[in-house]
Amino acid sequence: MFETYEIDSLSFHEMVIQPAFADIVPEGFPFQGTLNEFTIMDNVVSKRPIIDIRRVQNILQRRDASCDINYKKVVGATTRQISVEEIYGATQFCRNEFYTGCLKEYRARDPLFGNKILPYFQGAVNVDIASNAYFGDVDRVSPINAVWSTNIFDGIFKWIKKYITAQVIPAGQTAAIADGTDYTTNATAAYNLFNTLFYKQSVLMDAFADDQKAFYVSKDLASGLKDYYISTGTQAQGYTLLANGIEELSFKGIPVLTEKLWKPIINEIKGSLGHAAILTLRGNFVFATDKEYGEGEDGKTALEVWYEKKEMQWYYRLFLKAGTQVALPEFIVIALSSWS
Repeated sequence: MFETYEIDSLSFHEMVIQPAFADIVPEGFPFQGTLNEFTIMDNVVSKRPIIDIRRVQNILQRRDASCDINYKKVVGATTRQISVEEIYGATQFCRNEFYTGCLKEYRARDPLFGNKILPYFQGAVNVDIASNAYFGDVDRVSPINAVWSTNIFDGIFKWIKKYITAQVIPAGQTAAIADGTDYTTNATAAYNLFNTLFYKQSVLMDAFADDQKAFYVSKDLASGLKDYYISTGTQAQGYTLLANGIEELSFKGIPVLTEKLWKPIINEIKGSLGHAAILTLRGNFVFATDKEYGEGEDGKTALEVWYEKKEMQWYYRLFLKAGTQVALPEFIVIALSSWS
């Protein structure tokens, strides 16, 4: 039989939120996909500053024939905010509604299937977290019959667009992807886009080690790049050999990480074929939550499962906080199809 239980917010964070950032849409080693590249801030109650502490260089000076010393600052700091939205997920399960028609014969084995409902519920929440973490926009009106959740909290692409508008991300670090571009049939175009992003890096970003950066791209772009390496016989240049012997796709020594969710979500938002590619520092995307947040009598219950005898239904309910930010937006180079 199902088990009625409650999970406090800290345990929920450890059991659901943290695993989501390692296991959602697993793709195998070395890149699990989607959320394990985010830096997690798990103690954001409402808003919290992101303090950019920058070490100042160029402090050496020549000594002159005096006792005067010119003191320079060794660090500088700027402050931005990361905030969270209070959100929830809720669903119900009725045996009589589910086990109809040809499924009736499975009702006798209901406990075997029923115990899978909670993992399905958690998995659905994790996918919604992933889709919003990148594409969320609280001002977006979802398409009719939308498959993907994209308006629960603001995601990384909305922040990037804001930073482009504010010129925090310089225009020279952006590129447009023409409508209808199909990289699965044009491997050279895929290679050229990677090349464009690579050479749009700022001088300072280019100085970072290759393994500190990554390309995050739609699946078609990664496939196009692979096809280019195969067609030109340059596979050896396009793969980095990892310590365990597994090869990782790369471009000029920088890892290329495929985001499989991007293409279908962009297609739904845009209404036609679309792509995205980002070159940035690894861990530059930030996901904020509050591991102490919950509801219920104690204000700390994050996940509840219970059975209502009167209604003959099982209920599943969870509460959490979520938000995103970009830690260092000036270290982003991006190519996008247009979408609202």
